[in-house]
Amino acid sequence: MKLLAVDTSTSSCSVALFDGERLLAETIYAAGKTHSRHLMSMIHHILERCECNPSDINGIGVTRGPGTFTGLRIGISTVKGLCTATQASVIGVSSLAALAFPFCQVERPVVAMIDARRNEVYWAQYQGGDNGLETISPVSLTAPEVAAKALPKGALLVGSGALLYRSVFETHCPGGRFADATQHIIRGASVGMLALKRFRRQDLDLIDTLTPEYIRKSDAQIQMAGTC
Repeated sequence: MKLLAVDTSTSSCSVALFDGERLLAETIYAAGKTHSRHLMSMIHHILERCECNPSDINGIGVTRGPGTFTGLRIGISTVKGLCTATQASVIGVSSLAALAFPFCQVERPVVAMIDARRNEVYWAQYQGGDNGLETISPVSLTAPEVAAKALPKGALLVGSGALLYRSVFETHCPGGRFADATQHIIRGASVGMLALKRFRRQDLDLIDTLTPEYIRKSDAQIQMAGTC
């Protein structure tokens, strides 16, 4: 069984290819340019290097949010097109869960944070351990100072939100730790591992109903509400 995994939810972009649980290849692009410029070429390159045809793909995992509005739309629309063309199953994955996944064996609270702009962060708390990654709190959108007050003692912070507001968390969360510099981006491999768990249970999404989880309203929605 072959599964493709895609992340475009933040400024970085990643694609990974699995054969069962075996990671065949992964590529990450973090230069910050619009994902529409390079996502399809990344997918094509990884399939070509692994001598895998699009028709060989059984499932595609994709981050559905939270994250940047444009990035999420690009990733999900691209994956929907691929699934329609190849008849592959689709699995939507939480961006924050994928960000926290590399720490699923860490026996301390893990808080994944993505910069939401406007001086806010998307964040959720997880607990690692022998049973893998367990969700402790749902996704929240708050100012970093509000998030800092809610964080458990000794939490491990990871993601662009943690980096951007590091001074806030260092001040309000004594004893907290930050992930290493290379661990603050979402890996396609993490998206793939989370998608594989659901694929085995046949816990799949419908192509027609898979939509981004923005959490925050778009500027257009806010402006429209203000005119009503």
